[in-house]
Amino acid sequence: MTAKNYEAWDVLESDYPAKGPLEERLKFLLRYAILAPSGPNTQPWKFAINEGSVSVFADLSRALPFVDPSNRTLYMSVGCAVANLAVAGAHFGFAPRVSYFPDGEESDLVAEVQLLPGGNKMDLQMDLFHQMQRRHTTKDHYENATIEPNILKEMEQSINLPGLCLSFIEDKDSRAKMTDLVSRAHQTQLAKKEFRHNLGDWLRSNWTAEPDGMPLYTFGVPDAVSLGFPAAFKEFDLSRAVIYRDAGLIRDCSTLAVLSTDRDDKPTWTASGFALENLLLRATFYDVRASFFSQPIGLPDLREELLELVNRGHPQLLFSLGRAKPMRPSPRRPLEDVIITPS
Repeated sequence: MTAKNYEAWDVLESDYPAKGPLEERLKFLLRYAILAPSGPNTQPWKFAINEGSVSVFADLSRALPFVDPSNRTLYMSVGCAVANLAVAGAHFGFAPRVSYFPDGEESDLVAEVQLLPGGNKMDLQMDLFHQMQRRHTTKDHYENATIEPNILKEMEQSINLPGLCLSFIEDKDSRAKMTDLVSRAHQTQLAKKEFRHNLGDWLRSNWTAEPDGMPLYTFGVPDAVSLGFPAAFKEFDLSRAVIYRDAGLIRDCSTLAVLSTDRDDKPTWTASGFALENLLLRATFYDVRASFFSQPIGLPDLREELLELVNRGHPQLLFSLGRAKPMRPSPRRPLEDVIITPS
């Protein structure tokens, strides 16, 4: 029997109410939108179902003021949810059209997704649709396997929005520099108690009944250790252990990737999340998993060093790609908790 906080993953394609009212069909699409990734599984989104469209809002009550002070990661997470909604919509015969911040950047309304009838089921969309329930982030370790160049090329081409660029970093010298950047970021951030408390609030034991946050099995932490780990993380600087884990994820991955953008604002962050989720779903098709290292991007000096290495725009994400065993997904909030009534 599936625990209540994992029931969202049990959505069945065959349950789609093809002959039901439009509102019921759009609500079903949102069952896939809420499976999107978010850092650190805060799920900072809300949805309102309209006549033929879905409004996607940022839930700023789930912001991380010390971990993500600009809300860059929050808006990228919302963009991932928009991507899942668009993929699900296309699969079930709609033609999705996304408009970012139709009421301006100061509005909590991040995107208006029109779901028009008459969409075509393309092979790519079919592939991506069936990956939404398989996708997960890897935070434990990679297997010793490489990613074929043609697969990397396909993932690079999936970042096809204007102003976005994906760079792969494969030489040992650059990897060593990335490891150093991530290590210094951990040392700086985890030395601050307010940072540890902000992030620690989202760490969960392996038996969590919470519908959000990061269960520690995703990091490879044993069940018994997971019980006391969140409290210990808040109280003590555990940067040495975190650095050791991330150094292994960088050392053993097939390649490192940096997603950069020409602009650095809310619409760009959201579009970056949209493009990222499409890349992750495509990667999942090939059993490739990602692990994220956002720490250097959260510190201006280190972000500038990262820019010097990639020499392109504004770095938004640093992540590794590699083969990894499937693992249990993270909890999800029930759909009813994230649907609001249109004003």
